[in-house]
Amino acid sequence: MVPVTNTGADALVAACISGQLAALEERIAMANSGGNLDGLFARHVLNNTMITSFAWEVSPFSGRWLERNAGHLSTAPQLAVAGYGLTYFAPGAAGDPTPLFHAGLRELMRRDPDPPDGVSFLHDSRQLTGIGLAAVQCARDVPEFRSWLHHILDTAAPCAGGARMDLIRQHVRGMLTADAPVLTELPATPDIGRLCLVHWMASVGTVRLADPVAQLKSLQLQILTLLLQTRAGDLSVPEAALVRAAAGHIIDATLDSAVLGASHVGAVLRRFTPAMRRWRWDDPARVKDPVQWPIRSEREVQDIAWALLRAVFDDLVDEEPLRKVGHSWYRADFGLPRLGVLVEIKYVRAAAEFKKIEKEILEDSVAYLRDRTTYKKLVVFIYDASASVQEHAITAAALLELEEVIDVVIVCRPSQLPPPGSG
Repeated sequence: MVPVTNTGADALVAACISGQLAALEERIAMANSGGNLDGLFARHVLNNTMITSFAWEVSPFSGRWLERNAGHLSTAPQLAVAGYGLTYFAPGAAGDPTPLFHAGLRELMRRDPDPPDGVSFLHDSRQLTGIGLAAVQCARDVPEFRSWLHHILDTAAPCAGGARMDLIRQHVRGMLTADAPVLTELPATPDIGRLCLVHWMASVGTVRLADPVAQLKSLQLQILTLLLQTRAGDLSVPEAALVRAAAGHIIDATLDSAVLGASHVGAVLRRFTPAMRRWRWDDPARVKDPVQWPIRSEREVQDIAWALLRAVFDDLVDEEPLRKVGHSWYRADFGLPRLGVLVEIKYVRAAAEFKKIEKEILEDSVAYLRDRTTYKKLVVFIYDASASVQEHAITAAALLELEEVIDVVIVCRPSQLPPPGSG
């Protein structure tokens, strides 16, 4: 029997979504001007979303924003604009304004962050996010501001913005600490802005979903349902940006899931070897200012593998925390919840370490996949700094005997890098 599909209904839904995306971008474009806080917040949210209907013109370093606000760079709104500017734009021809911003941050620390009248950046999502970006960008020159802001967020009283503002505070806290709390339950609300805020925070890593597969699927279904019922003109610009980011991510993820499978994880990691052809290790005798990128530990290998995988898989999770087994907590290097795959990275310094790694993977695979809920399979990536190629086939065959392991990728140190311990 040939399956019957309602292609007419599918086409209608697709047309409605396309129209909504255009309307959301039109709403956002209304704030697309230099130094506009709404526009800057939208630029921040849509950093990884392609917008083709207009070009961003929100930089505070172009035009006359800096000239008009030079005397007000100790106030929260202007410092928030500066935070966005330092994060996404280069200073203009007028010179580097960062010393003025540093002085403004120090001045802000001397003021009451939450005055009795309630007019505070702590109650404004646009300002608080920009202030958080400023704290990150100026951490080297004004480290005390980052600590001050973190303390303020931890001790501030609940704000009038309610649950949505609480989420923004958590997002900024995550920016400052790289700590992402686990969200056990999704908000039970028809508020599309709040749902899209949760979706965006999960995508940038300032909150984690307890069950990434089931919760993300439920969240995306709620967002798409509400998207078809929402008038873009009724949304604020920050809300429109959050909805546009979520809609774009959901559409991209849907296309990815139709094309990408678990087997593609190993295929991407095998690109490591040809990609290392351009790994920088200059000869000081031939280059005036030599640049050398050492790979000395598992941490550096994780960074390279992350760059490879993140370019293909949008839902890649860094250091995925797993359940406790006995007295031990387990944490996989990477997780791909949509595919149900964990990725474990190993670094080998000598041929004798391959046997130890085989035992580690055997023990870890049992703990990692004990529940078989979100994650069911494991891909192993081994960087062999010793170039002990005679061990590769033995280790790969041993690991592939494990039911949970679906692929083993072993690569060697590129020849331009010196062997471990050679100085």
